[in-house]
Amino acid sequence: MKFPYLFSSASIGKCNLKNRIIMPLFPTKYATESKVNPKIMEFYRARARGGVSLIVLDCPCLDYPRAYKGPNEFRFDLEEYASSLMELVDVIHAEDAKAFMHLNYPRERVVREEIAGAKKKGDTWIVSLANSMSIDEAEEIMEIMSNGAKRAREVGYDGVEIQASYGDLIAQLLSPLLNKRNDEIGGPIENRARFLTKLIQNVKKSAGRDFPIMIKLVCDEFVPDGLGIDDAKKIAILVEDAGADAIVANAGNKSTKYITIPPNESPPGPLIDLAAQIKASVNIPVVAIGKINSPDMADAAISQGKTDFIAMARALVADPDLPQKAASGMVDDIRRCIYCLQDCTEKGVPGIGRCCTVNPFAGQEYSLEVLPASEKKKVLVIGGGPSGMQAAIITSQRGHDVELWEQNNQLGGQARLSSLAPFKGETYELLRYLKHSLDKSDVRVRCGRPAKVSEVIDLAPDVVIVATGSRPCLLSIPGIDSNLVTDVRKVYEDRSPVGQKIVIIGAGDIGCETADWLAGPETQVTMVEILPNVLNRMKKIPRERLLTRLVEKGVTIFTETRITSIEKNSVHFKKKDGDEFTLKADKVIFAIHAEPEDSLVNALKDEIKQVLAVGDAASPGNLGSALRSATEAALNI
Repeated sequence: MKFPYLFSSASIGKCNLKNRIIMPLFPTKYATESKVNPKIMEFYRARARGGVSLIVLDCPCLDYPRAYKGPNEFRFDLEEYASSLMELVDVIHAEDAKAFMHLNYPRERVVREEIAGAKKKGDTWIVSLANSMSIDEAEEIMEIMSNGAKRAREVGYDGVEIQASYGDLIAQLLSPLLNKRNDEIGGPIENRARFLTKLIQNVKKSAGRDFPIMIKLVCDEFVPDGLGIDDAKKIAILVEDAGADAIVANAGNKSTKYITIPPNESPPGPLIDLAAQIKASVNIPVVAIGKINSPDMADAAISQGKTDFIAMARALVADPDLPQKAASGMVDDIRRCIYCLQDCTEKGVPGIGRCCTVNPFAGQEYSLEVLPASEKKKVLVIGGGPSGMQAAIITSQRGHDVELWEQNNQLGGQARLSSLAPFKGETYELLRYLKHSLDKSDVRVRCGRPAKVSEVIDLAPDVVIVATGSRPCLLSIPGIDSNLVTDVRKVYEDRSPVGQKIVIIGAGDIGCETADWLAGPETQVTMVEILPNVLNRMKKIPRERLLTRLVEKGVTIFTETRITSIEKNSVHFKKKDGDEFTLKADKVIFAIHAEPEDSLVNALKDEIKQVLAVGDAASPGNLGSALRSATEAALNI
């Protein structure tokens, strides 16, 4: 076996696991009316079938209706709700995996009027439970959580994971920075850990001493005066003494989410060394978590004694079959996460919810399936970017006769260029995967093959999939034909210096990423955006990190401002309030919205029986939307 440590069996308490790969909590928010539905069922069936040993599932509401968050949250207080969770656990068990229930309680409570420590939220006030609850309330919450663990065992879960990280209730109590109490659960470290240790003991009493408990522990908040690794090691010992069966070595709090959920700027495995320090302090198993992006890294961390288990969330959303592929030595076949934190976070994608940029099936396993075509057709795919490659691969898998034409001498499209931006190198990993999948398929790939309408007609395909991407858009303003002006794509294609004073028109994803790339001690970058805010499509964690870097690099950003004209080395602008100003520039880079390159669609629609536009050729969007549109088109031929 290629990864002998990763695929050896082990145990968490009395729970025997077939390998060392755990899928930690990934809050899908897929529930409807607080019940399991086919979307949830098939999402987790795919991960269990893919070879993971243990899946941690969302915490149902433990305190209905007082702590109920709405219909996207599970319930199990009544049999009709519990029975749907039983079905989900049974599905996971049927695929030879185990299921733990995440055990948590809201960190805040809504109050009707302002009290000490409360923050206004809409028409109500929110108060932190960690500092506002009385000791009696703390005991009540412990009892609620303990009863939740007992209920979990009755439902069929194999254990529970107590949330003591991510800035939630217990993590706040553990933190010397966030815990402001001066009673028996505040002050010295033993007091701050008392809620957690008593909870562990209570869970063992209510659910049974043989019922496994895993603690997701904050091991470093990465903030001044916050919890650090030295205190975390002491807490780990207290947790073990209280009866915990394993520790997940997590980190960060609500202000350092980029540590808890590492984005693409983070190096791989940033928390493995924290896990190693916790492991050296206790005798129970330790789980490493956080951007462990390859089976090689995972196996090495275990073989070096730094951890006992590996937790992968986004990696298994991107490829649920990662464990089986790794165990079979098919590492090149793994579709790897690119850590973009776009489609899988916050509310995800409209109409789908949390899904995945690189895996168009994620969250849609219940509705999308690659089935053999009822009629084999001759299909021509025009364009070798991500959407074209994806369309060709899926269409071929269904049994169609597929040929792909790409006008350039290499595949990749605009994704090949975007991977050059800072911290976007992992985007190239998707291109590697798609090229590898093409190589393994029966698709005939023709690079350096422009698509002429007459030649397409002569080929006589039954179906043409147009994946020609988008074209840049320039504004119709005086001076637009100046030598100062260039399109952002040309900047990436040329990869050459563009001047010391640069003005970028458009502060969306590509505009800000380009500013991040070009700005430096010798280069002054100014960005101009017509909208009130920048990076409107980017999710919170990568957005905050990118904006932080732009500030550190001295990038100037003007919002609600439009460019009016360009002359010589000057660029003229007008603000929303009517004020006008001028900037000197060596280069003006346009990074505004793109338009579909759909001329072939219009030219072929009356010549070919079925013409389908996918990706940006249909509607410019992000990488995830391009792959999803390509997949859906291929499945409907």
